[in-house]
Amino acid sequence: MRRDHDRSESQDAQELSHELNSPPPERPRSAWSARPALLALGRTATWAVLAPARRGGRAWARLRPAQQLVLGFASYVLVGVLLLYLPFAQSRPTPIIDNAFNVVSAISTTGLTTVSVADHYTTFGEFVVLALFQLGGIGYMTLTSLIVLARGGRISETRLGVLKAGFSVPHYFVMQRFIVHVVVFTLACEAIGAAVLWWRFSAAGIDRPLWSAVFHSVSAFATAGFSLNDSSLEAFRGDWVVNLTIGALSYFGAIGYIVVQDVWYSLKLRERLITFTSKVILTMTAAIFVIGSAAMFTLEPSLRDLPAGDRLLASMFQTMTASTTAGFNTVPIGSMAAVSLVIVIAMMLVGASPSGTGGGIKTTSVSALLANLVSVLRGRSAVVWMGHEVPMVRVLFAVAAVTFYVFHLGVGVAVLAAVERHGFLHLVFESASALGTVGLSMGITGDLSYAGKLVIMFLMFAGRCGPLTIGLALLRPDRPKGSLPSDDLAV
Repeated sequence: MRRDHDRSESQDAQELSHELNSPPPERPRSAWSARPALLALGRTATWAVLAPARRGGRAWARLRPAQQLVLGFASYVLVGVLLLYLPFAQSRPTPIIDNAFNVVSAISTTGLTTVSVADHYTTFGEFVVLALFQLGGIGYMTLTSLIVLARGGRISETRLGVLKAGFSVPHYFVMQRFIVHVVVFTLACEAIGAAVLWWRFSAAGIDRPLWSAVFHSVSAFATAGFSLNDSSLEAFRGDWVVNLTIGALSYFGAIGYIVVQDVWYSLKLRERLITFTSKVILTMTAAIFVIGSAAMFTLEPSLRDLPAGDRLLASMFQTMTASTTAGFNTVPIGSMAAVSLVIVIAMMLVGASPSGTGGGIKTTSVSALLANLVSVLRGRSAVVWMGHEVPMVRVLFAVAAVTFYVFHLGVGVAVLAAVERHGFLHLVFESASALGTVGLSMGITGDLSYAGKLVIMFLMFAGRCGPLTIGLALLRPDRPKGSLPSDDLAV
């Protein structure tokens, strides 16, 4: 027994010596690859959040607001790609191009996806996607500015310039108060919407009803169009509660915080304080909804076999989701008639309103163009709309924005036509949906080539920042060079 005990101690000592002198075991490949990603993520996130707020950031301070806005959203894209690259964010291996595509789609609040979010990402990955389109919806620097205000700090002039460029608010808005209203209103709407959807999703037997309700509520308010269902909301085509809840959230996000603030002050002070901008937004939004719903109800063949109530609901929902650029659908888009697709494209191009979460040319810009057209036809020397004279500088900005928008759309469609084999209407619809940050698709997104995905990614990013903003970021402002010769131009 003693000999056996001594032999056991000797063996233990040899094994211990071998363990101490042997090299450490290799780490799993996934864990090894995650470490540099986490380090890069930490550095990038620190720069993206803190660098703009540093007073000593000379390089950042020298940039114009449009440049800071574009680079800020680009930094969010980089952080999002690194997060979805982590092994525990994916439930199955996903190519880097698809991760990047979905991140750009989320930060631009578009909703186009090349792979299923529910099938390819874990709950953590889904949360990353949600956080991205939440940040994309409320705007760059909004949350960090709120943190600065909560700590009793003062928002710098540089940060104020970026915020005004992102929200496109009038010059007389007090941004500090406006930021607080934006965040409070956003969280309140999303919480109420999530509660209602949780009730309906639980009754319908949806998997993870609470998480699905929160995801869809935030997605609707941000007009992102992301869904945990591969068929979007087609299963709820006849559910009035789900349709009205998603529609209300999308409209609250799309009409813009300018309207919300005007209505709030009108109710609070019991005075009529609706500004001209809010009147134009509400009038255009209502007109598009009525005309679009009537056209869809009358012209779309796939809805004619539905009961009258379901047909009306589907018509209104598809009009809502196209005009607010929300991107949800309750009927298959690929099976719609050509005339309905053209109507949807037109509504996607017009889009939502300034200072809101939606994309598109914007209702106010379209109103300025219509006002200019009507004024020219009536022989007026000033641009008049709804009994108000529109400043010429706003008309010039509207014309420039629409010109840049159409230019980006034309180039995007031309490049896609050169690298893809899909039908022309499919490519136009996909491009308009991407540039308008809508997210509706005729079913070709997942089949796009590598080059096609890059084109759509650029269009989505340009649509979120604004084509005109990208132009302002690239071109230097022209300094006046004295008086210029004036001459006539035949048009």
